[in-house]
Amino acid sequence: MEKIVFSRKYRPKKISDVIGQDFAVKTIENAFESEKIAHAFLFTGIRGVGKTTIARIMAMGLNCSSADKPVANPCNECVNCKEIIEDRFEEVLELDAASHTGVDDVREIISYIKYRPSKGRYKVFIIDEVHMLSNSAFNALLKTVEEPPKYVKFIFCTTELNKIPITILSRCQKFELNRVSKDKIIYNLKKIISLENLKVSEEALYNIARFSEGSIRDSITILEQSLLASDKENISIEDIDRTIGYAGNKLLLETYLEILKGDSQASIEKLNESYEKGSNPDIIINELLHLTYSLLRMQSTKENAFIYEEFGKEQIDLIIGNTTISLLNQFWQILLKGKEEIKVAPQGIEALEVILIRLAYSAKLPTIEELVHSIKNKKDNDLNINIDNNDIGNDLKKILDIFPKSKLIDK
Repeated sequence: MEKIVFSRKYRPKKISDVIGQDFAVKTIENAFESEKIAHAFLFTGIRGVGKTTIARIMAMGLNCSSADKPVANPCNECVNCKEIIEDRFEEVLELDAASHTGVDDVREIISYIKYRPSKGRYKVFIIDEVHMLSNSAFNALLKTVEEPPKYVKFIFCTTELNKIPITILSRCQKFELNRVSKDKIIYNLKKIISLENLKVSEEALYNIARFSEGSIRDSITILEQSLLASDKENISIEDIDRTIGYAGNKLLLETYLEILKGDSQASIEKLNESYEKGSNPDIIINELLHLTYSLLRMQSTKENAFIYEEFGKEQIDLIIGNTTISLLNQFWQILLKGKEEIKVAPQGIEALEVILIRLAYSAKLPTIEELVHSIKNKKDNDLNINIDNNDIGNDLKKILDIFPKSKLIDK
């Protein structure tokens, strides 16, 4: 017997099981309870947060034969529910708009609408990635969505709300689904781990939660893929990092320290070590940005528990002792610009090496604080800088003359 993948096996079967979408869940439960169910719904959000799952649960709830009216939490046991789960229920039609974009596909739906349901209470049309429909298809659908028969419900799902015509939006109840928090993702993963008798460290779970970027489905997929790459039921942090394509925090911190020392050669060597271990340039620069953000947040808010928990106290304290807010802000700007350069570069790794050279060079330059401090402590009183005049070139030369040449050039 073929085993079911985790993302399908542990897919919510009741609206109350949906994770991290409390507002949508409560609203839908109240609508079903009061029997004030709209004729058209639109769910939007990033991949894997529950859009299609909620749509299918609603389709089951509308047609569940174990209750005498629509229910938000279907039984999953009656004939209608089982057929919907198995994609065999003729009154529920699911259309992928990414591959059915034309007006003819919409006209087929419209022609199907005129017939009353023969089995369930409602005909339910779930259109996934609805933003992919052509303008002519949206126009053909408009009148039907505005005034459908009482036995018809439309449920639209999209990741790109801005591409939906306002004429369609205004006729739907809209739900913007949240990214699921790391804590809720970890809680959900722990339930799966317990049911599957797996062993996964807290550090590994945290990495899964962070790299899934708020997507429940992505987190479950990473867990299962890591299991396939692991030693039976024991999933290590190394298994997780290999699955994600990340060389780990240790190499990231070592690379950052070399950058702060101004050692571009050593930082490139660390970078290549990460690359050889499977990290791709996109992930590496994202992690450098994440670390820079965390350091900036720590220095500006004085919070440290979150960054110590993720990266370790000893290494973070060492980095903090060698940097300033102004330098971290420069790093952020260089990395953010570099992220775009990697996308267009012939070789992403080469672009990333150039970015690390820029960072290392930036780390060697004097900061604004050092400039101000040196000016204040200049004993030679004949330094006469006129702030009000426009001779910026001469004034800048006077400032630069204050510093030893090794500070600006030798490094």
